[in-house]
Amino acid sequence: MRITAINGSPRKDGRISKIVDEIIKGAEENGHECEMIYLVDLNIEDCTGCMSCQEKGACVFRDDIEKIEEAIKRSDLIIWASPTHWANVSGLMLRVFERLFGFLIKEQPKGTPLKRNAKDKKAILVTACSTAGPFNWIYNQSRSCISRMREMCKWSGQEIVGTFVLPGTLTMKDIPEKYLKKAREIGRRIK
Repeated sequence: MRITAINGSPRKDGRISKIVDEIIKGAEENGHECEMIYLVDLNIEDCTGCMSCQEKGACVFRDDIEKIEEAIKRSDLIIWASPTHWANVSGLMLRVFERLFGFLIKEQPKGTPLKRNAKDKKAILVTACSTAGPFNWIYNQSRSCISRMREMCKWSGQEIVGTFVLPGTLTMKDIPEKYLKKAREIGRRIK
């Protein structure tokens, strides 16, 4: 299986990267081919809302969004990974979601959108939140971030096969082993 992790953290050596690295390690143990794309390394401009993507099937502005589109096409499973920023995905990830709009779905005048290039692919959702558990859920921080990713997957036809939330990063020096183990186990269970 081909797995691509799309890392929306502005920190390449941060907790999101460490968690995704563990998921990838677990997946590679089962012979899966994995790659990590760091959005912070790419040049992806903001969506202008022109809606041309609905007819073209992709954003008309061609920059590094092409790398994300190609990765989605060749992948069987996508790991969508973003820190929780104000109960949402990071600005880097949100920009990508907006630019992938027409690539992932075609809106219909009536009824649900048509699923495009990610239909029937699998997905794993990953976030880390500075708010300690269980308050990250009570205050709707992690839940909202995961919800944003879940909605994108739902409408584009991706089946979510795993979710990982790391709470309490504000006071966390190192990621506790129990979380690293859980991440590796998610990777090992990928079929």
